[in-house]
Amino acid sequence: MRLIAASTLALLAAASIAPARTKLVTLPERNDLVVSLENPNAALLSEERDIPLQAGTNSIDFSWKGVSIDQSSVLLELLTHPGEEKTSTRIIATGYPPDEAALTWQIYSPEARTERIRVSYLLSGISQQPSYEFRVNATETAGDFQQYTLLRNVSGEDLRGATLRLRGLPDLDRSLESGESRRLLALRNKELPFEKLYIARPSWQGFLGESGESISLVYEVRNDAASGLGKFTLPVGKMRLYGDDGDGSSIFLGEDILADTAPQEEGQVTLGTVKDIVMRRYLADQKRLNERFTTNRQLSVFDVRRELRYEVENFKDKPTTLRIHEPMMGDWEVTSLTGGTTRTKIESMNELELEIDLPAQQKGAKEAEKVTINLVVTIRNVFPGEL
Repeated sequence: MRLIAASTLALLAAASIAPARTKLVTLPERNDLVVSLENPNAALLSEERDIPLQAGTNSIDFSWKGVSIDQSSVLLELLTHPGEEKTSTRIIATGYPPDEAALTWQIYSPEARTERIRVSYLLSGISQQPSYEFRVNATETAGDFQQYTLLRNVSGEDLRGATLRLRGLPDLDRSLESGESRRLLALRNKELPFEKLYIARPSWQGFLGESGESISLVYEVRNDAASGLGKFTLPVGKMRLYGDDGDGSSIFLGEDILADTAPQEEGQVTLGTVKDIVMRRYLADQKRLNERFTTNRQLSVFDVRRELRYEVENFKDKPTTLRIHEPMMGDWEVTSLTGGTTRTKIESMNELELEIDLPAQQKGAKEAEKVTINLVVTIRNVFPGEL
């Protein structure tokens, strides 16, 4: 890209004399360059330069070749002498040369002086790809959390001495040449606390009975100040997890995608399923209540009493907690919950969260203690065929 300036002298008294123009000169290098990569589809570049202006009308030519700039996004701002006063520098007109990758601005200056300008535009071909590494300690309570960003520049434009504004990260001062890829350590917390969870996510009608429901092992981190984070959103990216093998080395535990995690929110990654916690889920009973009919005796709406039974066993040598994300439908409420030590939380209109405390398996015992939970839910104003 190049930014070029020319000064047009005033017309002489005779109208037949053409206006004189100074020789076109390439402007000085950028004083400042900010590259914003917060939009995944295009980078927003904002560059500042000092341009020499002569008294009168000056022509500024902004042209590019071999790079993909959205012409409609190009914006020029005057920084040193903006405004409408007689002493201000003013943009008179903007031109679009036909069949050219260029823009022209006519700028009036009341005197010969230097003006700092800012030109911003959308440029394609620059991307960032976040990723994470998490090395958990032997007690599985905290870990060394590292966030990386892989930057790729295939735009055709060299970004020297740039400030890189990345989504969900502090600004970075880096150069990124055209054709270059750089993997940067963007964020690190050597003692990030996390919670180890066991989560079951059954389906509405998928009662597996004796086969048992799938239970996932999940690591949950919180993006807040108490965890040493909380200033920025953690962007979606692949996380690789490593554990302590007890001999001072790391072992690979697995990988998963960490979803966008805003400040004050929890982020979860799943490492697979476990076999030493077993949950059997049954539809113990489901019946209609409070049936209402139309005038011609057609069933129009009714309530449903839905009773679920969970039988849970923990074969671990330590007590633990199982979290169940029970799907819900319609206008529902919990009528009763009995058995074991259980906590409930309404996650949304479509989900009830249950937490069940499970005792450890007794040493030498062949069987784990079975915990039975009975949940009764009333669903109101159900239409025929809705459930």
